[in-house]
Amino acid sequence: MAERVEGRASKAATSADVANLAGVSRSTVSFVLNNAPQTIAPKTRENVLRAARLLNYRPNPSAKALAERSSRVILFDLSVSSFGGPAVYALAELTSALADHGLVAAIHLDTPSRHSLVATALRVRPRLLMPGRPLSRQERAELDDAGIKIVEAPASGLTAVEGLAAEIRLAHLRQRGHSRIAIVEREEPGLTLAIEARRQATLTAASKLGLPEPVVAAFHDAASAARQVRQITDAGFTAACAFNDDTALATIRAAADIGVRCPQDLAVIGADDTFAGSVAFPPLTTVKVDIERLGELLAPAVLAALGVVEVAPPPDVDGLLQLVLRAST
Repeated sequence: MAERVEGRASKAATSADVANLAGVSRSTVSFVLNNAPQTIAPKTRENVLRAARLLNYRPNPSAKALAERSSRVILFDLSVSSFGGPAVYALAELTSALADHGLVAAIHLDTPSRHSLVATALRVRPRLLMPGRPLSRQERAELDDAGIKIVEAPASGLTAVEGLAAEIRLAHLRQRGHSRIAIVEREEPGLTLAIEARRQATLTAASKLGLPEPVVAAFHDAASAARQVRQITDAGFTAACAFNDDTALATIRAAADIGVRCPQDLAVIGADDTFAGSVAFPPLTTVKVDIERLGELLAPAVLAALGVVEVAPPPDVDGLLQLVLRAST
């Protein structure tokens, strides 16, 4: 047996290699290595285990998942641009909560120029896929054909958080005397779903608070940011509710470039409370989220989508968000 191993190529061993070396069928190898209830002769079991050791065989988790028609993997799709500190910490908490139920969180990183999500999902065969961007019809068809369940977002948790954050930001601007408020966004393909969710939450909150419907201004570079700021200020808008702190800082910079003062001419509020916002000029008013609690809050919605729990409990967002008052408003 050892002589046959020495002659092997350096590629990873397969279950077929183990079966050939042990002189048994591949199904027998599967029964032994997966501790299946089938009765296997002690000598046969010993030969299979010995062959696996000699070949340094490592089972393929995807193949095992297919054989079991199940998987413990939950695949989260993120863009490179969204994989910052807040996302990492929220995912860490979510990973821990899923692990309590025997589930494994896996992260797939896409770039705007190269989408490999479907190829990754078809190899991993997750129990659940949560895409970070809108899927094309072809992508969705391929995933559906493979039997991979798709959930756009843990909606009950995120919707509540986004709604509360929007109300906090708009209520603060209204308290400062602003009624004509623009929604400012940065055009970022990898954040499309998040941007759309936050925009809709802001529009809904404005209606709830009795504010005029905000106009949406989107930019992709410094020049387009300056044009958007000029347009909204010329149209009489006195405040900007930015998608996040980065977008808010870009808005403040664009305003300065065209002689619009912040907050005298345009009040700007961000979201997520980044370090850059705290040291900017002027320091940025924003909304801070308790990242650890956010991860814990999202987990029940994911588990409900999986059927691990029947219904996700109403998310407890009390104290989850906090207005950080600085000089930009």
